[in-house]
Amino acid sequence: MPGHDIDLAAPPFDRYTGVHRLAASRSGHHSPDHVRHQLFAGIGRDNPVRVLFKVTSKPGLVYERDLSNEIATLETINAQLPDSRYFPFVHEHGRLPDGRLYLVMSLFDEFPLATIVGEERMPGRLPAHLRAVIEAARAAQQIHDIGIFHVDLNPMNILYRTEGGRPIVRIVDFESSYERARHGAGGDFYNPPTTPGYSAPEVSQQPPDARADIFSLGAVLYTLVAADLWIPQAELEERVRRDVELDNELREALLRAVATDPNGRFESAGELIAALGAYLERIWPGREW
Repeated sequence: MPGHDIDLAAPPFDRYTGVHRLAASRSGHHSPDHVRHQLFAGIGRDNPVRVLFKVTSKPGLVYERDLSNEIATLETINAQLPDSRYFPFVHEHGRLPDGRLYLVMSLFDEFPLATIVGEERMPGRLPAHLRAVIEAARAAQQIHDIGIFHVDLNPMNILYRTEGGRPIVRIVDFESSYERARHGAGGDFYNPPTTPGYSAPEVSQQPPDARADIFSLGAVLYTLVAADLWIPQAELEERVRRDVELDNELREALLRAVATDPNGRFESAGELIAALGAYLERIWPGREW
């Protein structure tokens, strides 16, 4: 559906200036006709903050179910974690005159982690990769503590930059998220879109928990270390096991993150943070991270 079908003079766009179309893919590849939604950016007229508009491509349940899920999850996060800087803030949401659902939320300056995945391994970047994933795990720990699991963490929706030598991480794209209070015990319908190679293998068969996000974080870390953006999920655990370039300590931590059987994984983001932090301290001692 072409971008000019949006009336920028009508609500909610009339409350913002400089509204323009974005590529739908956060990986940086231009994809203007995204299957599920269109993306726009703008600046508030009364409150000059940068915002991201997400609009379903067509009216109807099939297209809006995932965006409705994202809205509900983010509203819970905003209410229960009001001081967290890891997650988008919902400014407004509603329907366009043609019935399509829209969401207006924070637009972050950070870039997807995918943009720093090199074409070949760079061992000197290992401390930075570890620090980025540890910070992403801290973000995951915050939402796990309130019964929310992202389910689809990957290098496109973990945003990253450094400031003063420290990692700044944001987590976006909550369309696949699972909220225990809302989805559990026969609640809202849950059948999430997932990203091959990053989403845990069990999420299509059972309600996810913290271990699903731990799998994703392990996959993201190995992507950064191995400089390979798309490793098939079925090969990931064995790739890590056979990778002779990994230190044994890092290999063991990664295997406990990306185990195919969730019972073989770390049980919490805190355990993953502790394991990666101990390894980072050994290879990069005495630093603040």
